Amino acid sequence: MNGLELIRRIRSVDEKVQIIITTAYDDNDFFIRAIEYGVNHFILKPIDHEKFLQSLQQSIYQSLLEKELEKQKQYTRTIIDFQENLICIMNDEYLLDFNLSFANFFGIKEIAKLREGKRHISDYFVEEPGYFYVKGQNEWIRSLIDRTIDFLKVKMLSQQKEEKVFLLKATSFPHEQGSYLVVFTDITALEEESRRNEFLAMKDPLTKVYNRLKFDEFFSREINRVNRYKSKFSIILFDIDYFKKINDTYGHDVGDCVLVRLCEMIQQRLRDCDIFARWGGEEFIILTPATDKKGALHLAEALRALVEKATFPMVGHVTCSFGVCEYEEGMSKEKMVKRADEALYKAKREGRNRVIVSE
Repeated sequence: MNGLELIRRIRSVDEKVQIIITTAYDDNDFFIRAIEYGVNHFILKPIDHEKFLQSLQQSIYQSLLEKELEKQKQYTRTIIDFQENLICIMNDEYLLDFNLSFANFFGIKEIAKLREGKRHISDYFVEEPGYFYVKGQNEWIRSLIDRTIDFLKVKMLSQQKEEKVFLLKATSFPHEQGSYLVVFTDITALEEESRRNEFLAMKDPLTKVYNRLKFDEFFSREINRVNRYKSKFSIILFDIDYFKKINDTYGHDVGDCVLVRLCEMIQQRLRDCDIFARWGGEEFIILTPATDKKGALHLAEALRALVEKATFPMVGHVTCSFGVCEYEEGMSKEKMVKRADEALYKAKREGRNRVIVSE
């Protein structure tokens, strides 16, 4: 074979090896073909040993640079693949590259589909209140690149159909228009912890109904609302009759079971808009929006009958006493609760297991 054919075959095996030609040819066509095959240096005969040595040094230097660059690429790839965060590189149209965590999350086959079909990352966002969602477009990245917003909170579905929450950040590459580095940090555990803390902050740990602090928040909001729109609302304050006797006779564990069972029953009877909370001990309170005292009386009577007919483990039957108060313009929360409390104690004095409306 001739020299050009040898070069062509070498290149078919190794595209990066340095090739130096020593030739007596002085033919433009030969040089053009040699360049097309990727020759690195030309030395015309007779050989100038100084130029030959320089070509060798340059070839060695270039080879070392390429090896060092490849080593750096491997280091970088190892570092990126070591990251638990999902990392990808994308442009305005489609995904360009990704790390191992990203591939494992979506599945290699799924990523291949994403590449081939030029699907958008946003196609994998889960639509759910509280999380960023957009379908079939990448314009949202611009807000991150321009620093209009610092991050987005998204929910995505893995190949195993597992929902995960991520904090999404993006930055652009210098001197490369439309190419972005996108990082997804898994905050699923933090999100769940936040929900638990939020639950503890607003719910009674035993009965799982709202606590007094959260009820006060709803209470203030409802007063502001009815004053603005001139509507009505009422509250129902009630407690379990002779509850101390239940604790003394059967123990506090049984008493707790009674409280839990009672709340489950009442919660099922209330509307979605009604606010049910533990006021303290065995005392509970219900806020009923858009309800006057007649409507609240009807609801309280239904709840009283419901409790009276129910059977509680070990205890048997229990009863409750109820006090009802309708909001009047200018009335404070404290005044309204006091009136409901007075009505409740009147129900106690008159024999318990009854409903009294504050007049």
